[in-house]
Amino acid sequence: MKKLILIAAILISNKIIAQIVAGPMLCYVEHREAAVWIEVDEKVNKVGIKYWVKNNTTTKNTLMYKGALNNKNNPITFILPELLMNTSYQYQFEMDGKEVFPAKIYEFKTKELWEWRKPAPDFKFLYGSCVYLNDSTYDRPGKPYGQNPAMLEKMADAEADFTIWGGDNLYLREADFSSASGIAYRYSHDRAAKAYQRVLSVRPNYATWDDHDYGPNDSNHSFDLKQVTYNCYKNYFPQKTYGNNGIDGIYQTFKYSDAQFFMMDDRFYRSANEIPGIINGKANQDKSYYGKQQMDWLKSALISSNAVFKFIVNGGQVLNTIADKECLRSYDAEFNDLMNYITTNKINGVIFLSGDRHFSEMHKISTPGFYDLYDFTCSPIASGVYAVDKSKEFVNPTRVEGSLFIGNNFSRISISGAKNERKVNFEIIDANGEKKWEYNINQALLSVPK
Repeated sequence: MKKLILIAAILISNKIIAQIVAGPMLCYVEHREAAVWIEVDEKVNKVGIKYWVKNNTTTKNTLMYKGALNNKNNPITFILPELLMNTSYQYQFEMDGKEVFPAKIYEFKTKELWEWRKPAPDFKFLYGSCVYLNDSTYDRPGKPYGQNPAMLEKMADAEADFTIWGGDNLYLREADFSSASGIAYRYSHDRAAKAYQRVLSVRPNYATWDDHDYGPNDSNHSFDLKQVTYNCYKNYFPQKTYGNNGIDGIYQTFKYSDAQFFMMDDRFYRSANEIPGIINGKANQDKSYYGKQQMDWLKSALISSNAVFKFIVNGGQVLNTIADKECLRSYDAEFNDLMNYITTNKINGVIFLSGDRHFSEMHKISTPGFYDLYDFTCSPIASGVYAVDKSKEFVNPTRVEGSLFIGNNFSRISISGAKNERKVNFEIIDANGEKKWEYNINQALLSVPK
């Protein structure tokens, strides 16, 4: 026994006991670059990442973090440059000049340059929203609102190329959004939860937010600490870009194979829900949802996109005709503007992805002379479930038959098929990892009739 203790002491003396608060999280991965996130505590003086082509340690490179490490928790993003395309890499961390003990090796693969060379690769991604992790000190009394954190393990086990987090990826409580330190606590606390660790490390992650990871319930542009949550979001969900100039919202876009994703910010510029959408029979032009700057960006990005599928990812629903307040439809001026822009400019392949509602469903609306538009809502991953079957929305004329699912779930969305015959497949997966619903949309059904 003493011998084993001595051996362990020698090993620990040569390697640092891990001071990792959370992570790693694999962020975006492109052809020649990747971003990796980790959070460490204040005891660490130096943090580095080593990365190399898989099974070829002679290609090993080391990047050292050059920022200050003097806070209780320190979120860090490493940008790995000049990578080889379509290549698997491995990486691990070192702290204060020593390997993290036990030394764990993680992997990722860079994108393939397929354009002008071969058909668009098939791929699949996970999508979902609403992750409430219980924290009894700050939770409301009564039954805990967080449900099934093991859902995150189910997501980690699912086969997919990347994950999109659709908003309410954490829940700021009253004691959180009342101060900058409270907001910082919630972002760090939830990211450090064991349930999150594996799912964030196994594949690239992209995210937008909704009200609860932005501020109070149903919050809008008047939230006084929105710049604080904006900075926390950037620290904990690193993306390539944020808004137009890095200070005005979290909207961004990225491409994967023949699809493009438009990650929208439905809070930073949003007017209060209580402002009427229609005044004297006309759409209220002063009630904003995305705001002019973001809307102009979206229009330009959509019309210039050559992607077969154009996924507009929004924290709240877009097409639901019955939902009140939190749906884009309640912001009549911007809703009509966006719909008119898409139809007038004959933009093919638009699909909306949304969250927020604590149940999952798909809506479909028809427009004369245009293709049917779809809005797929997936919620909640690990939060309380809304009993929509006991509400006015249970019978909904725009809901695709059979698509309503009430329970903790996430979705897997797959794109496959030959050129000009691509299709999107939607799956809802429950807490047991079982597929509960499936739906296919062919490329031809998302094209303007000739």
